[in-house]
Amino acid sequence: MAKLGLVDSKLNTLPEPQRTLMLKMAATIRELIPGATECISYNLPAFEVEGGVICGIEGYKKHNSYFPFSGSVLTQLSSELANYEMTQGSLHFPLDKPLPKGLLKMLIRVRLDQIEEKSRKGTGPVLSYYDNAVLQSKGKIRKGELHGPWQWWRKDGTLMRSGEFKSGVQTGTWWTYDAKGKPYKKTEF
Repeated sequence: MAKLGLVDSKLNTLPEPQRTLMLKMAATIRELIPGATECISYNLPAFEVEGGVICGIEGYKKHNSYFPFSGSVLTQLSSELANYEMTQGSLHFPLDKPLPKGLLKMLIRVRLDQIEEKSRKGTGPVLSYYDNAVLQSKGKIRKGELHGPWQWWRKDGTLMRSGEFKSGVQTGTWWTYDAKGKPYKKTEF
């Protein structure tokens, strides 16, 4: 028997038919964001990237819930969510009907955008993500300019380019990587 991931292990405790529905929804989220890692956050089955938790899901006695891990995700999509009940931090949906894949995709993109925006305002790395939650780029900004080491990845997660900036100017050795992530071109600045 295959070992269940963190999310499935937690959802597997739900009664049927809720269990099957929520496991399918978790599978849909995995399909949409294969770059995310499974975790348990606030005792919820969830999915995260380097900059934070993207979403969580859980089943309850009278409804299922989607947690965007940011109250403003739901307000940004208020017209798309008009037919759902919600609290400030959770979106409720019926026990027998999952959230549509297109709606999940929108919820996830809004949250990824928030994580990216937060990274631009912090002191840590500046992060950007593809829609599938695979890291697109990572580096730092100083005084509004790229500064220090930077890396870029392809949508499949393989490293594409790396190098360093000094006050917005490319410097040192830059590498370009082939489709398998192996260095094939070296450029000196």
